[in-house]
Amino acid sequence: MEKLYFCLIPYFTVYDGTEAPQIPECSNFLPVDLPGEDGTVYELLFGALSAKKALPRAIADAAGKEGFVSDATVVFCAKAETGALVTVGWYTHANVTPTPEIIPMTTETGEEINHPFFFCTHRENAVLLPEDERFKPMWQIPRSKNPAKFGFDRDPFLSADVPSADSFCRAFTENMAHYEAHGDNWLSDTEDEPT
Repeated sequence: MEKLYFCLIPYFTVYDGTEAPQIPECSNFLPVDLPGEDGTVYELLFGALSAKKALPRAIADAAGKEGFVSDATVVFCAKAETGALVTVGWYTHANVTPTPEIIPMTTETGEEINHPFFFCTHRENAVLLPEDERFKPMWQIPRSKNPAKFGFDRDPFLSADVPSADSFCRAFTENMAHYEAHGDNWLSDTEDEPT
């Protein structure tokens, strides 16, 4: 199975930093323009998971000398008001660090903040699901108190590296690929974004 990780974050609508600027996860789908060495400007997303000070040891082991896991898929999930664990979006081709990195940011009010993040990808590698799409059964995430079974329990970080995750994750990644080809992405379809 590919490097597939699930993160449980608070539920917001657009994740662009406006709904709760003091909560780092609220900015997980806020594109940040960063200039490259050649002068090209890249739109990057920096995903937070503030409930964790470090990711599991397996991430540090996989990160190796480079200090990050590359080409990972990170799925952001949230508990909706209905109580369902739903998918709000994902990053593909992401870099994942075992401990949070910091990027300085400025809020809409001009306040300087340090934004901690574990996950980073280019904007074109991310999908933010429209709100009505998030509640479809194919995007619901399992819960499990049994560590041998795949699902969220208390830890907000879930790796798909357990055998019991295989069939769920295979179907889930197929749904993601189909959606990327045919679905609406609030990051790219600005006319469909809520006002």
